[in-house]
Amino acid sequence: MNGRSHPKIMIAAYLSLPEEMRRTLNLPLELVGETGNYPDYFDDPTRPAEEKKQIDPDWEKYTVYPDGLEARMLHFFPAPPSDQLKRIGIYTYLFKRMTESFRENKYVDFIKFSGCLSHAMGDATQPAHIGPDPNNLFLSQLLPVPDRPHLKDFHYHTSVEAVDGECGPLSPPHLIGASEAEAAWKTASDAQSAVLYCRRFLIPTIQALFDNDRKRAESFAAEPVTIAAELTANALYSAIRIARNETGELPSVDLRQMPPLEQFHDLVYGSAVLDGNRNVPPNNVPVTPGQLRINGHIETLPGLGMLPHSGMNGERSCHMTWLLPKNVFKRFTALAGMHATLAAGGAAEFLVMLDGKTVWTSGRMTSENNAAEISVELGSAENLTLKVLDANNGSSFWRNHAYWGKPELSRRLTMIGKQS
Repeated sequence: MNGRSHPKIMIAAYLSLPEEMRRTLNLPLELVGETGNYPDYFDDPTRPAEEKKQIDPDWEKYTVYPDGLEARMLHFFPAPPSDQLKRIGIYTYLFKRMTESFRENKYVDFIKFSGCLSHAMGDATQPAHIGPDPNNLFLSQLLPVPDRPHLKDFHYHTSVEAVDGECGPLSPPHLIGASEAEAAWKTASDAQSAVLYCRRFLIPTIQALFDNDRKRAESFAAEPVTIAAELTANALYSAIRIARNETGELPSVDLRQMPPLEQFHDLVYGSAVLDGNRNVPPNNVPVTPGQLRINGHIETLPGLGMLPHSGMNGERSCHMTWLLPKNVFKRFTALAGMHATLAAGGAAEFLVMLDGKTVWTSGRMTSENNAAEISVELGSAENLTLKVLDANNGSSFWRNHAYWGKPELSRRLTMIGKQS
């Protein structure tokens, strides 16, 4: 995002808060908007220290992180904005500072820490930041700059980032966690999903700039700005609710909707299939709804369809790994089995792993077996892996349709928003 978009994101998020929350904060919109640019103002090593102090004498309080985090400032984080899940530690720190400030009635501090978090949301939705290659070598080969007078100074990053989009209407903000740790985890997860979605605007924006159609380019910039504002609004709203101990009981988390930290699948699948399995060989590849055999009956249910790798250049397996916030979730539950109709003749074994160690295994399963019920205590695990192994020595690759039905994370019991 550019210096005009970040304030738009913050102001739209602030105005979407319930009126009662805005009355409590009682902040001028000019200040709210400016906080969205704080990392750009103060992470810049070329800006003189005196100039920074003129903008905000206490700037280090808001933008310099303590020792022990992955970076001392947002823009010096070693991973690019496209790797949002790696930033959970920084987001947890910012959420803690937000809730602490709110509890102490330091609402100016609250909004400044919020602006720093919002800035990260803007960077995560800006197509120029989240392209396929940080050096733009792939883009320059895929979309070479035409020889046109208005493009003599075109740059794949700065020219795209300079396009300004208007923020659209926002949905009412909602609670994303019962603690700072959970809110940070959910913020990073939602931002990671936004990364994958907002990449679609990069090539159309470049093409519009090539055509000298600024209006069309600005239309593509509007949705990323709006998504960043909604992410910010949810963070503001949740921080206030957490600070007030007004979280109550939240439902289990549907793991299907959470982006994995890392995954490996066979190319014919590409990734896990939401709520079904892909009918291969890949000529026409319709997705068949996920079906498991439960108590002798075939039932259709939500889940994740997976297919172990063929084994041509690696282990005959597939897996997905999710990061877990510490001490938030108590148990992982799911139903694991072979697709009741597509997997005839196939066989696979299901594994649940915590921090790389296998804690549950199904043994060899076929489509004739009832789905296995899984209930695994998470303890203090930091990551969860669902893995599927071929169990037919490679002879039934096309039929090894594995299915994880209703994969969920259940929380530890909470009382008045506090972990028990």
